[in-house]
Amino acid sequence: MIQYLKNEQIDKAKWDACIEASPEGLLYALSWYLDVVAPGWQALVEVEEGQYVTVMPLPGTKKLGFAHLSQTFFAQQLGIFSVKPDGVRAVADQFLAQTVSRFRFIHNYKFCTENTAVLKPLKDKYGLQPRYTRYLSLQEPYEQLYSNYTRDRKKNLKIAEKSNLTLVNSDDVEPLIQLYKAHISPKMVGGFTELIYQLLRDVFVQANKRGMAQLVYSLQNDEINTGCLFLKYKDRISCLISAANSAGRKTNGKTLIRDRIIRQCAGTNYTMDFESPAIESIDSFNATFGAEQIKYSALYQNNLPWFVKTARNARMRLYKALASAKDSPV
Repeated sequence: MIQYLKNEQIDKAKWDACIEASPEGLLYALSWYLDVVAPGWQALVEVEEGQYVTVMPLPGTKKLGFAHLSQTFFAQQLGIFSVKPDGVRAVADQFLAQTVSRFRFIHNYKFCTENTAVLKPLKDKYGLQPRYTRYLSLQEPYEQLYSNYTRDRKKNLKIAEKSNLTLVNSDDVEPLIQLYKAHISPKMVGGFTELIYQLLRDVFVQANKRGMAQLVYSLQNDEINTGCLFLKYKDRISCLISAANSAGRKTNGKTLIRDRIIRQCAGTNYTMDFESPAIESIDSFNATFGAEQIKYSALYQNNLPWFVKTARNARMRLYKALASAKDSPV
C-alpha cells in the first residue's frame, strides 16, 4: 500500500532502514540529512507488513497557498528507493502520478542515476528532462586511474606537486565558506544567502559527526588557498562543494585534492561522484580525470494559475538576463 506521509507521520527508523538496504540508497535520502536540508520534508511510502519497502522523499513547501516541490540545496539527487527486487519499477508510475497530482508546481526534482532506466518509459508521460553528472569508478589501481587523466590534467597535477602545497584534513568548514563567499558567490546571480551558508555548516557538522565527511584544504606557506568537501556513504564519494582563491587556482589546488582522494580510494569499490553541474567549464574540468558522463532525470510541472505563471515567467526572464549580463565580458 502506498501512503503519502507528512513529516510528523514518518517513522525515521523504518525510513533509514529502507534507504540503507536499498541498492539505490543515497546519503541525501537519509532522514537526518533531509531534516537538515529540507525541514518538514514529506514522503511517499510503500508499506508491507509494517515496514517501509519503497520510499520517495518530497522536499515540499507551500508558496502563495500552492504546494511546491523542488530540489533542495546540497542534495543533487533524490528519487525512489526500494528494498524489493525490481521494486522501483513496480511502483514508479504510481509514485510519479501521486507526485504530480499533489504538487501544483515542481521544479527540477532530480531522481538518482539508479532510477534512470526505470523512468525511461515514463519520460514522455511526465515530461522528464535529462540531466548529467560524472562518475569515476575507483576499482582500478591508481596507476590505471591516473593513465586516464587527460594530458592537461597530468600537467596541472605536476604543477600542483611542484608548488609546495600541503594537504590537510580539517574539522573547520569556515575557511571553505569564506573562500566560496569571496571567490565563487560574486560570480553567481544572487549568490548564496547566509541561510544557505548556515545550511552548509549544519550539513558538515552532522555528516562529520557520523564519520561521513572529509574536508580537505590545500595550503601554501601556511595559508589556505583551496578547500573541497567530500561526503562518503556506502560505495559513493560525492564532491559536495569546493572553492579556491587566485593562488589556489594558479597552483591547481583542486586538482591535487581530488587526485589525493582518488589515490586514497584506488582499488576499492568506491565511485567518485563529481556532482558535475550543467556548467560547461566545470563539467569539462571533471571530465579530465577520466570521469564518465552519467544521465539522470528531472521532473518539472507548472499547474499554477495563469497570473502566478505570468509573474514567475517574468521573474525568470529577468534572472536569465542578469545571468547573461554577468557572464558577458566587460
